[in-house]
Amino acid sequence: MDISDFIAGVDRAGTNQPTPAALEAFEKSIGCRLPDEYRQFLLACAGGYFQGSAEFNWPQGHWAGAVQEVLGLRHDKCSLVLTRQTPQWPTIDELLWIMGDHGGNPICMTIDKTHFGKIWFVDHEVANYDEGWTLTEAMSDQWGYVLPLAPTFGDFMAGLYEEAEAA
Repeated sequence: MDISDFIAGVDRAGTNQPTPAALEAFEKSIGCRLPDEYRQFLLACAGGYFQGSAEFNWPQGHWAGAVQEVLGLRHDKCSLVLTRQTPQWPTIDELLWIMGDHGGNPICMTIDKTHFGKIWFVDHEVANYDEGWTLTEAMSDQWGYVLPLAPTFGDFMAGLYEEAEAA
């Protein structure tokens, strides 16, 4: 899916265009500069709910889900800042929740040095709610809480497609 088509499909009603200053303030709060392609996306899209079909597959090629919520530099439920401060599901600092799928599962970007910029699916159905956990544990085959989707944000976006294209 073309990134401009994706952005056009996000209902951004009631939000202002993000500013470079807001982006820089957010990056300062998380302690890192985000990948350039994602920075450009955040400045072009304030976030909101996707109004069409933006399906995505696992790296093996079979269906994984559909983007519903797109987080951005805003001050409501679709806020990167608020979601980071009070996530709905267990998470850790190395994961930046950037979108949500149709079932409420987070789509995250890793912001640690080892996995920087990779896109992950976080399966809240198998989350460990009672104990702390590490990214390494969550990514392990034994746990399977954090699953790889794409090596970069651009690759993830390029792999999105409308449901009718899946046939």
